[in-house]
Amino acid sequence: MNNEATWTWILLGFEFVGITGMWLVGARKWWGWGMVLTSSMPWLAYAIVFHKPGFVAMSCIWIVTHSRNMVRWRKIAAQAAGDASEIPSGARTDGASAVGQLIAA
Repeated sequence: MNNEATWTWILLGFEFVGITGMWLVGARKWWGWGMVLTSSMPWLAYAIVFHKPGFVAMSCIWIVTHSRNMVRWRKIAAQAAGDASEIPSGARTDGASAVGQLIAA
């Protein structure tokens, strides 16, 4: 599969996965980062197959960034789930405190 035109269509398809993942991140779903991470992997493969060292570097940076975000958001989601049993009646449960933790970090 060394046809670069074919690769562009494959990459476009994975961008839809990434866009869906970002939509889920906006909905405060930690696993949205997993979808974004998945959509980054074909770019690395493309860069290797077509000998594009700048794309290899870019892909590695994005993969590290998405991985870090996924791990952090998952940790915060797990903490929020553990704290849910201690939330007083009528308290906010919309995730605002988890988002505040992400912004502060």
